[in-house]
Amino acid sequence: MMENLKTMWKKTACAIMIVAVLVTGILTPAQTTQAAVYSWMRTAKTMYLNRTINGTARNNVKPTLMDPYDCYDDYFYVKIPARMELYLSISVEGTSPFDFIRVYNNSGNEIGSVYSGWSYNRSSNRCYIKIKMNLNGGSYYIRQADIYRSNSEKHRYSVRLTGQFVNAVSFSGLRKAYSGAAKLTWRRFSGVDGYEIFRSTSARGTYRRIATVGRGTTSCTNRGLRRNARYYYRIRGYKNINGTRVYTKTSATRSVRVQQNNKISVYPRHPAFRNRVPDFEFTCLMRYPIGFCTEKWYNFFSKT
Repeated sequence: MMENLKTMWKKTACAIMIVAVLVTGILTPAQTTQAAVYSWMRTAKTMYLNRTINGTARNNVKPTLMDPYDCYDDYFYVKIPARMELYLSISVEGTSPFDFIRVYNNSGNEIGSVYSGWSYNRSSNRCYIKIKMNLNGGSYYIRQADIYRSNSEKHRYSVRLTGQFVNAVSFSGLRKAYSGAAKLTWRRFSGVDGYEIFRSTSARGTYRRIATVGRGTTSCTNRGLRRNARYYYRIRGYKNINGTRVYTKTSATRSVRVQQNNKISVYPRHPAFRNRVPDFEFTCLMRYPIGFCTEKWYNFFSKT
C-alpha cells in the first residue's frame, strides 16, 4: 500500500514538473515578444524638424512566427516642443509606395496610421505622400514599412517633417503716424525666441521682412514711409530648435495709412471774405504734435 502511494506521488510530481516546463516554454516567448515590441525605440533614427532624411529601403527584418516573410521596417524618433501643426512628406523610388505609415506616442501606442493617399510622378519615377498631423508637445515615433519580393530589391527614399505652432501672434495695436513712421505692437507669445515683422504695399502683395526682434520686444517702429500711402503688416514668432527656426502661424494682416500733412486754413472772420479764394499759400516749417501744417493767407487789400 505504501509503495503504491509513493508511486502515485512520484507520478503526480512528474506531471507537475512537466506542466511547469510547458507553461514556462509558453510564457517565455510571449515575454520575449513583449520586449521586442519596444526594442525599435532604441534603434529609431532621430528626426529633426525641417531636415530631410535620405535612406534606402530594403528587407531588413527576418521572418518570425507572426510574420513569416522578410520585410522592410524603419522607425524615426522626433521630439515636438509644443502643440504643432505638422506635415510629414515622404517620397520613395519606384511605382510601389510603402504599405503603411504609422505614428506612435512615447509609450509605444499607435495613435494614427495611413495606408493610402500616395501619388506617382512618372518623370521622377517616385511615389509621394504628404500627411498632416496635429500633435501636442512630446516624443513620437514614425514607422514606415513594406514587403519586397527579393532581398536584393532596394528603393531610395526621403523623409521630411515640417510644421508650425498652431497659434499665431496677435496684434495689440498699430498706431497711425504723421511723420513717415508707423508703430506696431503685439502680445507676447510664450516660448518663442523672437519675432519677424513683414510689410507690403498691398493686402495680397509680396510681404518682405523688415525687422527681426528678440523675445523681450513687443513693439517695432517702421520709419521712412511715404505719406498718403497705405502699408500692410504681418508678424510671426520663431523658436530655434536644433539649428533651425520653427515658426508660429502668421498673424492676421493689419494696415495703416500714413497721413498727409494736415492743412490748417486761416480764413478771415468777416463775412465779406468767407468765400474768397486765397491769393497764395505756403507750408510752415513749424512742427505741430499732429504733423506739419499748411497755412493759407489772403490779400485783404486786393480788389474784388
